[in-house]
Amino acid sequence: MGRNVQYITFSIVYGIMIFIWTFVYLNKSKDKVNESFLGFLTVVILWMVLSISIAGDDISTLGLVLKTIYFYSMLNMAVAFLLFIYRFIGRKLDGLFYMSVTINTLTILARYLFPIDYADPTFWRLTDPVVAPVMSALFSLPAVFALMLIVRHYKMTRDGKLRTQLRFVLSGTGLACLISIVSEYILPAYFGLESNLSLMYFAILIFIVYIFRSIIKFKFLNIQSDYVYRRLFLNSGEGILIINRHLTIVSINNLAKEILENKAIEPGDKITQLIKTYDFDTNYKQQEITIVVESGEKYLTMTQHPIDPDDRDSTKLLVVNDITSAKLKLKQEKELLMKRSSIDPQTGFFNKQYMLDYDKAESPELGNTALLFIDIDNFKSINDLYGHLAGDSILKSVAECIRCSIGSEAQVIRFGGDEFVVIFANPGKDEAYLAAEAIRTKVNALNLPEHYGDLTLSLSIGLAEGRVPVRELITQADEAMYSAKSQGKNRTMKSLVRDVAVEKGGRQQSQLLEP
Repeated sequence: MGRNVQYITFSIVYGIMIFIWTFVYLNKSKDKVNESFLGFLTVVILWMVLSISIAGDDISTLGLVLKTIYFYSMLNMAVAFLLFIYRFIGRKLDGLFYMSVTINTLTILARYLFPIDYADPTFWRLTDPVVAPVMSALFSLPAVFALMLIVRHYKMTRDGKLRTQLRFVLSGTGLACLISIVSEYILPAYFGLESNLSLMYFAILIFIVYIFRSIIKFKFLNIQSDYVYRRLFLNSGEGILIINRHLTIVSINNLAKEILENKAIEPGDKITQLIKTYDFDTNYKQQEITIVVESGEKYLTMTQHPIDPDDRDSTKLLVVNDITSAKLKLKQEKELLMKRSSIDPQTGFFNKQYMLDYDKAESPELGNTALLFIDIDNFKSINDLYGHLAGDSILKSVAECIRCSIGSEAQVIRFGGDEFVVIFANPGKDEAYLAAEAIRTKVNALNLPEHYGDLTLSLSIGLAEGRVPVRELITQADEAMYSAKSQGKNRTMKSLVRDVAVEKGGRQQSQLLEP
């Protein structure tokens, strides 16, 4: 009956152990907590399998080898559990750990000083009333030390979730240790009772249930931490940095290094060396910033929030995205749209709106500028006589003559119905006048269709040049153009604008000169 209970208990506990072991193994990573817990489970399962499978009367070489492995796995479970607790609470392996391992090892070796009956599967038990408790205490020392560490960490931590996890581990470990001591030491040594390891399996069952509950409910293990870390952090489609209260980078993924164009960034560097305007206390939401990197200016968006919202000093998760391409494309589209809105569809030249914008954007440090104000002579009469379609055709022809007579640096504006303005920045000597004459000559020599009869086109052009605002040049060139008309049309008239500033509130003076 006792043996049947042992088999049933073994089957239940073994099934749960294999489920947990498989679960942890399939989600294993390089995380030391996972690895140590998996190692502990492996030792426990090995011991369980050997405890149920070896025959007490098997004294063959294989049987003795299996019993020895069984012996060592049993006595090293406490050490494996201590290692797991060290990893779990984040404590580095220290002298106390190695002392516990040393004492456990020496105790195992010291056991060979006593006679061993290999026919008994519980040969490690000692019936001597004095030696048995001492040996039990020594073998249990790592597990007891692990419990002390759990209690100490439980009292020190402020993290509510961690306290709950520790409470579950403490409860399960305490019950498991208590039952195992009763089953394997107290009952056999003092009362001569045999539980055939059923109580030991039950102790393991309690331990597994508590740990498993902690895994499922509180995510005690870092499940798939390697997968999650690499896929969601290192290989994220966004640049991610983890920043602490001291503005120090705790961690940074690959894309963030690419965005910030600094492959040398490492944890421990200051975030303010990369983003000058960064503020730890600000929870950014798609905040647009501009930074200067090796390739030039870069436009980024920043989003930041605390990892633990309840902790004011919690590390922050900073997400950065590179919007430089989108920003430049938007800027180009805006410029294209503005350009299109500033282009005269009939001639392809800039329109008057562009002229106004040009005037607003003009640099306060004025350079030498020349400006032509061109008007088609008798254009209203041409429109009245030949119609507006003919007038449009003539406008295009005149525009082509202007285009062919000036350099690529000059800007042409259709200022009004039949009026054009040409602006030359820092022109050469007589460059503007020669261009005006070339335009006028070409227009005058245009061969118009026969239905225009003997119509000949001519232009009146005013020219103004000086270191004054464009709007002032327009005024002076316009006056010169009207002067050209009043003197017979089909000519270029210069307006000499003085470059000497007049008293505040005064106007620039000019003289009209006919070439």
